[in-house]
Amino acid sequence: MKIANRITPEVIQAATAILTPYIPEISPSGLIAALRQYKAEEKKILEERPYTRKEVADLLGLSVQTVYRMMNAGTLRRIHVGKRAVRIDARSVKAILSGDSKKTTNANVE
Repeated sequence: MKIANRITPEVIQAATAILTPYIPEISPSGLIAALRQYKAEEKKILEERPYTRKEVADLLGLSVQTVYRMMNAGTLRRIHVGKRAVRIDARSVKAILSGDSKKTTNANVE
């Protein structure tokens, strides 16, 4: 999810009002802090290390079977790290999260 650099005070107030029944202690400044924390956590998630199929499924909110399909279609770049061990390139996951998914070639890494 991409958060715009500038969210108007009216939008923050409206979002706070919508969330108040679910999070009674929410305030506009608390909401802004939560959005900033989310953005910082998202950067940590997107570090450049290869992911397991399960990690990618959790990140993208998909099933592991759908991740297999995306690897077979070339949308996710498969990295072979052993005879049966497979990881997924972080850049291909990042591309999907940013909305820029292109078919990639798979690589063998021993």
